[in-house]
Amino acid sequence: MPLRVKDAMITDIENTETKKLRVLRMTSKEEGIALSIELPEALCGPFHVKDMVSVIIDSEELTKGEGAKLYAEGTVFKIDDSSGLSVTITFGGLRLMLTLPSPKPSHRKIFDSKNIFLAIV
Repeated sequence: MPLRVKDAMITDIENTETKKLRVLRMTSKEEGIALSIELPEALCGPFHVKDMVSVIIDSEELTKGEGAKLYAEGTVFKIDDSSGLSVTITFGGLRLMLTLPSPKPSHRKIFDSKNIFLAIV
């Protein structure tokens, strides 16, 4: 069962120290989930501050990937279970950091897989 973050708001798009690389920060107040993802400047075009997006993360390929603003395949780099669940996923050298304050067991199981698929719709 995929992790679905509905109605996540893009709160910030900021430059990084690396040239032409941006960080998109998203939060879902309803679910308490926070995400930040590094993207090349060229892929940030469809995203704007205060846009509402849906984020889908799963260990299997996503069927809605074709219609997504961003679709990527990555691997789990680091998991921290100390308070809630914090996961760092790498997508070809770029990072996605995800924080879940109260994850369900099915959410934890997603990150046991080697490959992770992400779609931002």
